[in-house]
Amino acid sequence: MRKLHRFGLELYLNFTFKYFAMRIQKLLFLALFSSSLSMAAWGPTGHRIVGEIASRHLTECTKQRLDSILGPQSLAMISNWMDDIKSDPRYREWNPWHYCTIPDDQTYEEAGTPTSSDIIAKLHQLLIQGLGDSEREWDNETAIKMICHLVGDIHQPLHVGNGEDKGGNDFEVYWFGKKSNLHRVWDSGIIVSTELSYTEYVQWIDHATPEQIEDWTSDDVLVWAQESKQIRMGGIYPEGPNLRLGYQYRYQHQDTLNLRLLQAGIRLAHVLNTLYGC
Repeated sequence: MRKLHRFGLELYLNFTFKYFAMRIQKLLFLALFSSSLSMAAWGPTGHRIVGEIASRHLTECTKQRLDSILGPQSLAMISNWMDDIKSDPRYREWNPWHYCTIPDDQTYEEAGTPTSSDIIAKLHQLLIQGLGDSEREWDNETAIKMICHLVGDIHQPLHVGNGEDKGGNDFEVYWFGKKSNLHRVWDSGIIVSTELSYTEYVQWIDHATPEQIEDWTSDDVLVWAQESKQIRMGGIYPEGPNLRLGYQYRYQHQDTLNLRLLQAGIRLAHVLNTLYGC
């Protein structure tokens, strides 16, 4: 009986250990998954909106060339590739390329490009190499996937950070009653709260005038970043942390967010037309 009791105790302890080990492993996975999501720009729906807008403003020649490179992959669906590969250790060094830091009281030139590079430097590199540089670092498919994502990223105001709160990731708020942070609200919170699919969202906002398109496509990457900085400094930070945000905050900033998505899509189309058009 004593041996049987001891066997039962060992079986119980073994089961308990395995159960809690699995629980801890699951919690760690969820924590890592949530952390990776907090660093993504616009969220999947936002990036698809940018990609879909761009696809509607491509020339026929550009469409044909992109089809020959991407095959059945649409701009909307490849736009999240740079976030998807964050789970692959081989691309870990690419993480700093999704954002840049320009403090409130400095220009980008004064702040300087970090040694790990940033989104401004990478976009400049991609646009130069895409125009026929003999020492291109990436093949056409990879370059297009990177351009699609990074053009979207730089238009998210909090991807041009102030250097104090990890682009709003450390600025805690409550979004419709649930604990969140300001970065996540701008990445996906406002967009998802509209309950529109990415194609419905595009139908809603893709109405740029010819004058707007001409104006937006004449600007440089540094201008795109400066625009995001100005928006960041212009009142998107609510007063004080741990604030409860919802309908009023969305109403105040929806037009600005939609403008950034639309500008990103129009400018992405222009870049691709320039690089891959006839």
